[in-house]
Amino acid sequence: MKKVFLFSLLLIVSTVVFAVTLDFYCLAWQPAAVDKIYDLVDIWNMENPDIQVNIIWGTWESSDQYLLTSFQGGNAPDVFHTDAEKFREYGMMGYAAPLNSYVTDDMIADIPAHIFEDCYDFTGNLYGIPWCQETQVIFYNKDIFEESGIRLPLDRMISWEQLLDVAQSVTKKDENGNVITWGILAPLMERFHWTLIAQKDGTILMKDSNHKWKVEINEGAKEAIEFYLSLITEHRVMPRDVISIDYTSLMQGFINGKYAMVTFGCWNRRFLLQNKNFNWGMLLVKNGDNKINASDPQAFGISKLSKHKDEAFAFIEFMTNTENSAEISYSDYLFPVRESSLEDPRFSSPENEWDIAKAWLQYSDNVKPGMPGFYSFEWKLFVPNLEKVILGSVSLDAALKDTVTEGNKMLKKLGLQ
Repeated sequence: MKKVFLFSLLLIVSTVVFAVTLDFYCLAWQPAAVDKIYDLVDIWNMENPDIQVNIIWGTWESSDQYLLTSFQGGNAPDVFHTDAEKFREYGMMGYAAPLNSYVTDDMIADIPAHIFEDCYDFTGNLYGIPWCQETQVIFYNKDIFEESGIRLPLDRMISWEQLLDVAQSVTKKDENGNVITWGILAPLMERFHWTLIAQKDGTILMKDSNHKWKVEINEGAKEAIEFYLSLITEHRVMPRDVISIDYTSLMQGFINGKYAMVTFGCWNRRFLLQNKNFNWGMLLVKNGDNKINASDPQAFGISKLSKHKDEAFAFIEFMTNTENSAEISYSDYLFPVRESSLEDPRFSSPENEWDIAKAWLQYSDNVKPGMPGFYSFEWKLFVPNLEKVILGSVSLDAALKDTVTEGNKMLKKLGLQ
């Protein structure tokens, strides 16, 4: 008996000493989602004593800088979490490991192809496994709408013209002509303008058959941008805050009646539910039969530098299975990408408008162009040019002309032409 005890003790000690440790960089931040991640990692560690996972918590604001620094410094996490579209870029830069030999038939059959698309490069290499998604919506203040006598369609979907009419109806001014309630706030960071561009079949960044990129703004894109900017510059139902608004200010302004509508991901319900007396709802904008709306799927991937890729993928497979995808997504007020996970009845509940947001998933997609270096183009050139129009320093035509001219120079420097 003594020998058996000593042998068992030696086996346990050996397992702990020689266990593989995986660093997992995670961007979950909502309290319930963080707790769920902790719980699942604890379960994994208990069930896999030879493969232990260490969580490194990150923030969305600093994630790109952190990952690039860690990739370049040779100390990248084994498993990392970020927007699905970033995996193509990291893969093409040589930082993310191809997962073609790992991805399972079950994943491919259960996750829609268009969601996987962001994780592929242009030669068929897969770098990420999608696991959750959102519906970007327009939140509205029900009390303000009722006071203004506004009635919405049963499906809560309205046209551009109706959106403008509603925004004008709920914009209120004091006796001195100062706006006290703005009709809508759609910050540039929330990509509502890209939804409008997509609904007009607009193009700004185009790729040719050789995967070379160019800036070419068609009429549909111009009409969409013009409509978005007109809400500020012509109709004055949206403030210039679209340029510099931060999340906390936006939400507090919405709750306090400064904005009657705001655009945000459906996950923002969690924050609004903390304000028990605030009466909110969600609506969606459409252009005729084109109902596409922005969504940013998230994914897990493996660093190319990881020495434990097999173990890392086993962990990803565990975190993204049907049950765990549902658990994490629900805790984060998001939706899982797996069709099997979406069968969970919680996602169809009328409570907190899960059923409405789920019904709109069929229209949700990544509306941004899948160009490597997109964010450099967006924030260093495109958005600053839109800001100049908002501030009245240039015309829209001049801003778009500069976007094309300087944008193509930028793409050439980035090696995309």
